[in-house]
Parts: sequence; C-alpha cells; structure tokens
Amino acid sequence: MTEKIDIRHMRVLLHLVREKNVSRVAERLEISQQAVSNYLKRMREVFPNELFLRQSAGLQPTDYAYDLAAKFEKIVEEVDSIFNSFPFDPATSEYVFRVIANEYAQLSIIPSLSLLMRKRAPGVKLEVIDFNPDQHAKTLAQGEADLVIGFSDYVDPGIRNTLRRDCYCCVARQGSPLHQQIRTLGDVSSHPHVDFASGVGNLGSRVDDFLSAREVSRTVIATLPCYTSLQAFMHVNDTVAFVPSAIAAAGRFQVIDIDMSSLDFNVVVGWHRRASGNASRDWLTQVMKELPASH
Repeated sequence: MTEKIDIRHMRVLLHLVREKNVSRVAERLEISQQAVSNYLKRMREVFPNELFLRQSAGLQPTDYAYDLAAKFEKIVEEVDSIFNSFPFDPATSEYVFRVIANEYAQLSIIPSLSLLMRKRAPGVKLEVIDFNPDQHAKTLAQGEADLVIGFSDYVDPGIRNTLRRDCYCCVARQGSPLHQQIRTLGDVSSHPHVDFASGVGNLGSRVDDFLSAREVSRTVIATLPCYTSLQAFMHVNDTVAFVPSAIAAAGRFQVIDIDMSSLDFNVVVGWHRRASGNASRDWLTQVMKELPASH
C-alpha cells in the first residue's frame, strides 16, 4: 500500500495538521480544494486509523495524524534538502537555464533577462522553449525546464506567480502620420487595422470585447499569426494595431496617445513545487524581478 503515498500526500497532511482547514491548505499549496480532498481521501484509504475529525471550525487531527506528521516531516525535510544542498555561485556557474516562454516573453523579457544574466553570471546559458499550454506543467514537473513565463490566462494556476502587469496600446509604424490623425479611440475606425490570431500568444479577444463595449468598429485588412511579423507588415502598410505596451517598446513602434490602461493583464512566472528553495531557480527569479517594466 505504501506505493500509493508519495511526497505530495505527505506535504498535504503536514499542512492539514498545521492549518486544520482544507481551503487554507489549498491556498498555501496553490492547488484546488478538490485536490486537497482527493489527497486526504487516498490517505484515509491507505492508513488503518482515522486521521481527522470533522468539526464546525474545521478539521481536528487525531493523535495518529500527529504521529504520522512527525514522521512525514523528517521525510519531507530530507527530500527538500536534496534541492537545497546544491550551492549556486553566479560568478563560476556554467548552468544552462531552460525557460518556457510565450512570444510576449520571448520579445519583451528574454532579451533583457539574458543581458542581465550575462552581467551577473558570465558562464550561464539560456535555452528558451516555446510555450505549450498543454505541456508546460508536465515539462516543469519532469525537471525538463526551470521556469515558465506567459499570460496568466494560459499558465497552470497551481504554479503561477505574478511577474508584472501590462496593458494594451494602439501603435503605428515610426514616422506614420496616423499618430497625429488619431486623437480619440473612436478615430481608429477611420483607419485600416492589423489583427492577430487569438491563442496562447495573444489576448486578442480582450481587445475585441474592449472595442465592442465602446461601440468602436475597425476595418481589419490582415490577421497575423504573431507579433513578430508586425514590423515587416507595417513597413509597407500604414496601419494601426493593438499590442501589449511591452511589445510596442520591443518593436519600437509609434504609440498613439489613447488611454487603454483599463485593458490590462497579468504576466506570470511559474515553477514546479519541487524546485522551491532551489538556489539556481531562486537566483533566476530574483534577476527577473529586477527587470524594469516596459510601460
């Protein structure tokens, strides 16, 4: 029966003994309440004695649960020490960081991150993996990547931490007369637009909802698959587009003075819980926090 219990069950029981409340444990471990209940159900099936008594104020651990928690705590500390025992010296390390990143992050975060990393740790390298909404959590869990950076809408909620907030803005190419012709949001209806295919790399549906709520129409002459091709398209087409402000800065587009700060979103960074306390991962996330926002 022991193969049915793993380190995750042990962590859940330890937190339940301390918190005595399923919802607080779910919040602390950044998993759903249903997941906590499932772990508890499995442990009740495996262990011969009762673990918790239900009370109006929450869960009351039994003496057996306290004894079990004492044993689990030693095991968890040993497992965590595996990750904590390896020092990380930026000055001498030749570690290869593998970061999963969506297009937004690849354009607006990764270049500055690489530059700062080289200044702090000249021997480290950066390998970037395209973001996949169905695979990123598994890739992190298997230790095949250190971090994921992307939009909160698509990153697994159990692993994400807010890195920055950004908002959309209206842009044209540098030197375009459109920034003088467009004074209000309603003015964009008189000019051709470039749109982007909705998906994990773009939150275009939010733009549609934003404009629709303000009864602003637009004439879309092209829908591009990604932000990367926008600069080349605008080089020969005098159009406007709605992009995140960090993308506008990275592409050196002309930002048209329209207040769109309410059309904001979260950019998040995530890692698997097994990497908590890992010295190299902690160093990388700290470097990322020092990167300036682009808007």
